[in-house]
Amino acid sequence: MKVLVLVIAAVLLLAVGGGAAYFWLGTPDNEVTEQQKPLFYPMERFVISVDNAQHSRYLVLELTLVSHDSQVMAQLPDASPLLRNTLVEHFSNTSHADAKNAFKDIQQVQTVLLDKFNQTLRQNKFSYQIEQALVTNVFIQ
Repeated sequence: MKVLVLVIAAVLLLAVGGGAAYFWLGTPDNEVTEQQKPLFYPMERFVISVDNAQHSRYLVLELTLVSHDSQVMAQLPDASPLLRNTLVEHFSNTSHADAKNAFKDIQQVQTVLLDKFNQTLRQNKFSYQIEQALVTNVFIQ
């Protein structure tokens, strides 16, 4: 009878020890992997007319916002109208020539838009910040 109790106690001890080891050693690696993966929020296509003396011209822009925080991604739909308004404000007085010149340096456009987006979020009491604004498609007609 003592042998049976000792065997059961040993099995329980191994099970609890194995579970604890998995929790302490296995979980953090998975969490780090998840945090290292960027999360993407594609915005709706943005279209705005740009000034040109002879013809109607348009700028078509597709952006994707990036963060490593899932809580940021969950709140971006609420902030989307503010971010789209920021795009309108930024491009509303842009000429066709200025738009073509600006998009020769896409990295600079991305940096400017990221700064404007994060400033808009701060001004409207959002407690998070976007890490990157990616230009995923641009068409200037």
